Amino acid sequence: MKIKKIILFITFVPILASKLSIEDAVINSPYKIATLGWMVQIPDEDAYICRGKGDNWKLWYKVKLPNQDTTVFLDSSAFNYKGDDLFVSDLQFSKTKDKLLLKTSSKNIWRYSSWGTYFIYNLITNTLNPLTENNINLRNVKFSPNGRILSYVREDNNLYVYDIYRKRERKLTTSGSSTKLNGHFGWLYEEELTGYDGYRWSPDSKSIAFWEEDESMVPEFILYDELGQYPVTNTIRYPKAGERNPTLKIGILRVEGAGRKWVENAYVTDDYLPWMEWVNNEKIAFLKLDRKQKNWDMYVANRKTGKSIKVLSESDENGWLDNHGQIYFLKDGKIVWISEKSGFKHIWMAKHSGSKTWAITEGDWEVSEIKFIDEVNNRIYFTANKESVLEMRFYSIRFDGTDLKLLTKETGSHKIQILGSKKYFIDTYSSISIPKIISLNNLEDGSIVKILDETDISQFNEYKWSTPELIRFPTNDSLEILDGMIVFPINYDQNKRYPVIVHGYGMPGTQMIWNRWGSTLNQYFAQEGYIVFSMDSRGMSGRGEAFKNLSYGDMAHYLAKDHLAGINYLIKEGYADPEKIGAWGWSGGGYFTCLMLTKNGKYFRTGVAVAPVTDYRLYDTAYTERSMGLPEENKSGYDSTNTISWINRMKGKLLLIHGTADDNVHAQNTTHFVQAGLRLGKNIEWLQYPNRNHGIYGGGARLHLYKKMINYFNDNLKE
Repeated sequence: MKIKKIILFITFVPILASKLSIEDAVINSPYKIATLGWMVQIPDEDAYICRGKGDNWKLWYKVKLPNQDTTVFLDSSAFNYKGDDLFVSDLQFSKTKDKLLLKTSSKNIWRYSSWGTYFIYNLITNTLNPLTENNINLRNVKFSPNGRILSYVREDNNLYVYDIYRKRERKLTTSGSSTKLNGHFGWLYEEELTGYDGYRWSPDSKSIAFWEEDESMVPEFILYDELGQYPVTNTIRYPKAGERNPTLKIGILRVEGAGRKWVENAYVTDDYLPWMEWVNNEKIAFLKLDRKQKNWDMYVANRKTGKSIKVLSESDENGWLDNHGQIYFLKDGKIVWISEKSGFKHIWMAKHSGSKTWAITEGDWEVSEIKFIDEVNNRIYFTANKESVLEMRFYSIRFDGTDLKLLTKETGSHKIQILGSKKYFIDTYSSISIPKIISLNNLEDGSIVKILDETDISQFNEYKWSTPELIRFPTNDSLEILDGMIVFPINYDQNKRYPVIVHGYGMPGTQMIWNRWGSTLNQYFAQEGYIVFSMDSRGMSGRGEAFKNLSYGDMAHYLAKDHLAGINYLIKEGYADPEKIGAWGWSGGGYFTCLMLTKNGKYFRTGVAVAPVTDYRLYDTAYTERSMGLPEENKSGYDSTNTISWINRMKGKLLLIHGTADDNVHAQNTTHFVQAGLRLGKNIEWLQYPNRNHGIYGGGARLHLYKKMINYFNDNLKE
């Protein structure tokens, strides 16, 4: 099988180059990267507001596109309440554009959710008022579509509304408790399925559809905070693989007057209700996904009666169905969604009854996201990897599948934001040889109207920047060609072999290798004399359903097997010193590292695993079971995926790092691995960061972690 190599190897080596410090690499980058800052888009306008910088932080500016005309939008006194200048952490416009919702005093709950203190700013009267007399510790706060009402969840886990003009609060639900949640989700749905937002306003602002979640049957996991005189416990309702899931149901509330209607078929005791949206003022649609995530049914329900009918179904018996939320209802009732049923993720359309379905896009490439549906001109705008599995580009196509247009012609990976008038989009893109550029483009044909900001590539000449090389190589069984990326050491000598750090993740349905600007941390490793290598193994995304489903039932199988092919490639090409191979990764990458040091232990000398899953029986139901099935039905697969099952193969040295307050991947994973390693006399070290979560940051923790990692590699790979 022919090996194809994409050579894009460029190294900047100035005579008097500066050298990156570890602080430069992970805390304060010396590079000025293109950015528009924190933008708050104004509804239906080609304009956004942003906060002033430095001493002007109290000022808010309006920037109009395409010319970037900038004027003061709000002066320094606008957000002053009773003599105190409010520091705003989040800001949102009402759809009517006459009010702003301000969030202050934000306190994180889990990864995405947070408490806050909220104020309303009236842009007509220029007045600032608190959201109710008791405006602290509110969560999931939203304007109604007509801008007259605000909705939110209080600490009693009930859903409330506040009429801005009548200055009256109303409690819509009463069942809230420590285990029964209305209008927001518990840990599992927030992290893995739907996010924290547990309710939807009807377009006419008359009703709210909401989820009620009962977590009482879900086992509790306890986290300890030992930073006080006595430990404090924090409990999470966290269902580990094979354990009970929360019970959920969907109801519809009248905002004015009394009335709640539970929706027929919108009830699960162990399965999932991951998606819901209003079809129009009279109907809602929701998705019912089975526990193994192999089958879903879509229902449409009547607002007044709660009666529902099934309109669409999908299944994947050889893998799992992605919970992507890319489902849209057109004004004429047709349904547009992304489906993998052709073998690749594509856009499909169906009649409102689901009686007839047809593909709009097709081919051996995959659609990632629908960005905009233009029902006037019958076009769909979307991102996809049609040009290359390593690139995300922007396209449009007619409803009938004709006139496919590539709107971003520049090589690289693109992120798209469509502006309010739907005439323009902001394109943020880069490639491995071109740092980030932000442009304003015409939506119709993709032509560039204006470069909004551009990263100056010459600044990288001040440091020894090693441009990554994209490679392709065969699996050891010669059945597939895989993608990889190499960052070579500075002043690379072709006659010398180098120590290698393999940076991995490799979770089912994910992707690491992209044609985009590189990592500053990888550059630091390159300066220290390492080759940095990453790759996508079988079971990862972007190459179709069959390729992705190779990870099903045993995510460790091809992850371990294919990385040996990657290492063999580096050795055969003369790049790598076979006696000096290391690995590192975070979260799923921590799992990858533990797997390399155990199952592939013969080939790896050292590794650093940050916040690792070590046994997927210790991780949550929704994430684990979608690619592994149920533990009681797949014991051999779970045993094979468990890194501790392979610890007897471990030959090298391993450092495990964890935060004690990690609510996502519990430090219990590291504890189990350490216990097994100690029994077998393995060369392991472990480091715990007190009361740090999955991100391990704050109070000097992040810098300390990376210094430990660098020193560990230097001590164990260079000698």
